[in-house]
Amino acid sequence: MEGWFALALGGRAKHPLQADAVARILIIEDDPLIHQMVGGFLRRHGHAVSVAATGEAGLQLATALPPELILCDLNLPGLDGAGVVAAIRQDDRLAEVPVIFLSGATDRQLIRRSMNQGGDDFIAKPINLPEILEAITARLRRSGRQQRRKSRQLEQTATFITGILNNLGVGADIQWWSQSGEGKSDLPGPLMERVRQLLDPAAAAPPPAANDRLLLTEPNRRQYLPLSEVKLILANGEYSTVCWGESQQAMFRKPLKQWLQELPPAQFVRAHRSAIINLAFLNYLEQDAAGRHRVHLKACKHIIPVSQRTRSLFKRSLQQFATLRHPKGLNS
Repeated sequence: MEGWFALALGGRAKHPLQADAVARILIIEDDPLIHQMVGGFLRRHGHAVSVAATGEAGLQLATALPPELILCDLNLPGLDGAGVVAAIRQDDRLAEVPVIFLSGATDRQLIRRSMNQGGDDFIAKPINLPEILEAITARLRRSGRQQRRKSRQLEQTATFITGILNNLGVGADIQWWSQSGEGKSDLPGPLMERVRQLLDPAAAAPPPAANDRLLLTEPNRRQYLPLSEVKLILANGEYSTVCWGESQQAMFRKPLKQWLQELPPAQFVRAHRSAIINLAFLNYLEQDAAGRHRVHLKACKHIIPVSQRTRSLFKRSLQQFATLRHPKGLNS
């Protein structure tokens, strides 16, 4: 298990004992047995779990796809738990993610110091699995309440500002200003965007679905396949194979380079020179001890390696896609 992690975008069915929604949980711990024991336990309770053996690897995972909760060992090789939390609290996207420390230490001063450094809870080793689940559930509920409160605050503030602008008759000017990016404002980005949407409801509407279709042609048959159902496109010489569903596929005389020009760049990304994947179907990302990444898609038999050449672009695309799916609230 050393050096291995799984990064889950999708959720799993809830365990009968779990009352709360599936959460993305990151475990930063150098003991592979804890990875296996705690990670397996949380997965059985429906959570999507990723693991890292070092503080540096944990920060990399957290940055690529922000978790909803972090379990972090205090005594890590290299960057320790305190350093991890300090870095997390300085990142706007991660600053409010709950962190539960794990440690075999019994020194009350060490425990208090770790909490003062930004930890939300402390669980002593040896680990008690029901205690971990109870602590995680409590922290996720509290975090959910905070996010809902911020969403309400954002909506109330945006509605108030929009009403003032409309009463002053300058809504259109403010809308242009916010879209152009030329203005200077102390308003948080999400709040400014929500004001713009309220001023122009059409701007908040989703794009038309007419372009979300792919024409499939076979002997004596023509049909349209929604692009949103395409999981994977594989290069095959001058041709390419489009994969969707459980095991359905069709071949086109079109190279991957042309596909990249036609597909939505926020959702379709090249993992290596012979494969384009739909990030909406990403199940988890696996990394071996040598640092090589492999992509597992939901209900797909193909395991796609991420090449060294495309790794940076793939990481940026994953971050952007995660941001679109999980936008932050007022303080983002």
